[in-house]
Amino acid sequence: MAALDGIRVLDLTHGVAGPYATMLLADLGCDVLKVEMPGRGDASRYMNVSTRFESQIPRVGGDYFMSINRNKRSVTLDLKSERGADLARHLAGKVDLVVQNFRPGVVERLGLGVEDLMAQNPALIYASLSAYGKVGPLAGQPGMDVAIQARSGVMSITGDASSSDPIKPGVSLADFSGGAHLVIATLAALVQRGVTGKGTHVEISLLDATMSMLSNYCVAVRDGHAEITPMGSGHPQLAPFEAVRTSDGYLVIAPGTNSLFRELCRVLERTELTEDERFSSNPKRVRNRRQLIDELEIEFTKRTMAEWLVTLERERIPCAPVNTLREAYDEPQLVADGLLREVVHPELGAISQLGAPYLMGGELLPIRMPPPMLGEHTAQVLTELLDLTGDQLQELAEADVISVLEDLPHHA
Repeated sequence: MAALDGIRVLDLTHGVAGPYATMLLADLGCDVLKVEMPGRGDASRYMNVSTRFESQIPRVGGDYFMSINRNKRSVTLDLKSERGADLARHLAGKVDLVVQNFRPGVVERLGLGVEDLMAQNPALIYASLSAYGKVGPLAGQPGMDVAIQARSGVMSITGDASSSDPIKPGVSLADFSGGAHLVIATLAALVQRGVTGKGTHVEISLLDATMSMLSNYCVAVRDGHAEITPMGSGHPQLAPFEAVRTSDGYLVIAPGTNSLFRELCRVLERTELTEDERFSSNPKRVRNRRQLIDELEIEFTKRTMAEWLVTLERERIPCAPVNTLREAYDEPQLVADGLLREVVHPELGAISQLGAPYLMGGELLPIRMPPPMLGEHTAQVLTELLDLTGDQLQELAEADVISVLEDLPHHA
């Protein structure tokens, strides 16, 4: 049995952060009911870079949607209509958890706010995710991942040391950290409910979640008056801890302790560097980083990256190649530990998925279902939970309150 088997979630989220959070909950065993707009669906269905899936939007969805929505059931409801919102309220009475990421004030206008839903279901856990939260000068303002990264300062410390251009990391840091923190808080709320029998309101802002990822700089900047600037692959508080040149490319080295630094110098046959006053402690190595890297690269450029990788791994000195994404997804380690998996989609066949990055009882969490097609489970869920008849479903579909999979255009 999965850890959260029997927990049902009404997922009112869209985009990236919310759906990522509810996918993690689904991976843990929750029955996630993903509510989408009839005929259109979640905005992430349109987020796509590979031409293979363009003709399948929105019925199947783009590659981004398919990466963060497995193990869910898709239910289409027009929440802007009174009947659609009423159906959502009835579903909220049948679930343990509601997750929403509308801007503050939107769900209240729809009659789906925390007070509305907890009044009818006092044991409900209601989780809200927004860009900036509901208090402060930015409350209610929209905010996407790149805007959050800019405001948080992440973009000011990312990039090459020789450039002042703002650089966004290649990962959606704000969205994924916000989603992960929402899951952590929600799991705590479930434990608390097990003790008190009462639900609660969990609130996460993307800005706060992103700032929490910068915790290691807070004391340095606010109390130590340090200036943190872009350092390429380097680390402001550790050295050496970055990519170094070899004869045919780059290799990342991370000897993050004095003992590992001594081991590295031994392997390089440069033990005199450990006696050099400039490099005798980590704070000194940080201050003299450029001189240290220059000395190390004299040795690293004598051999290839692959040769150094074998040598350093044999000596258990932390290191890694600088992979492309394609190389990373083909890493033997990912294949060996089962993170990279496949699920069979009813229209696409086998598609790749990165599974949940943890084991439970030594076992991988199962991928029970592929990412759902738009409205794939509307009839199933409304019949199962609200006892709607076929005639009632047909009437709702004709009124555009719902759509079912058959209503959408099919692309061969």
